[in-house]
Amino acid sequence: MSKENKSEIDTEIVKEVARTAIERGDDIRNDVRSVTLQALSDGHLDTKKINKVIHAVMEGVSIGAEDKGEQAKDALSDAMSGMDEALAKSAEASKLAVEEAAGHIKDFSSQDLKRAMDDLLGLEELFFDTVHDVAKGTNETVKETLSDLVKHAKQNGTNVGKTTSEATSTLSQKLGNTLKDTASASIQSTADVLAHIANASAGILEGIADTLQKENKNKSDKE
Repeated sequence: MSKENKSEIDTEIVKEVARTAIERGDDIRNDVRSVTLQALSDGHLDTKKINKVIHAVMEGVSIGAEDKGEQAKDALSDAMSGMDEALAKSAEASKLAVEEAAGHIKDFSSQDLKRAMDDLLGLEELFFDTVHDVAKGTNETVKETLSDLVKHAKQNGTNVGKTTSEATSTLSQKLGNTLKDTASASIQSTADVLAHIANASAGILEGIADTLQKENKNKSDKE
């Protein structure tokens, strides 16, 4: 099935894989990053999809952490780091997709660029909000730990926050002065452009995920 036709992910499968990664505990950071990247690259990559993936992964992670006792904090910290890295990679993919779209879509406009950059800049806040929502349904230990981790991330910054800031700055500099202002552009036109970006982003992210997976395999083979 083509990416254009795949719009839904099986959140239950994603949740179960994330839960298993936490319970196994071998390499939580990389495992969470891997399952997140795989889910994000399956279909198309837009805000709604990202929200679903973050929620499914973090819900699975939280369930898996509930029985880990004193190890729960470290496990959740590693999971948050893996999620952060995956979202940063998704931001990189979206940036490349916007550049690709601007280069060959005839009617790509400043309005489309602004919408795409707004979506990018909202990734970090979406991350925090979704983790906060997931935390509400967990036990006290997990809830408190996730709240502390989000607070710490807000204070110290995240990979996805840094990446989205750099990406939007680069896009603004490279494209901002070359795009026409099309305030009268139809809603459908903008929707078509954003759909193209969403599909292209997923394809680019799939390539990034494959590369990271090969790097991890090569590293494991050498150890």
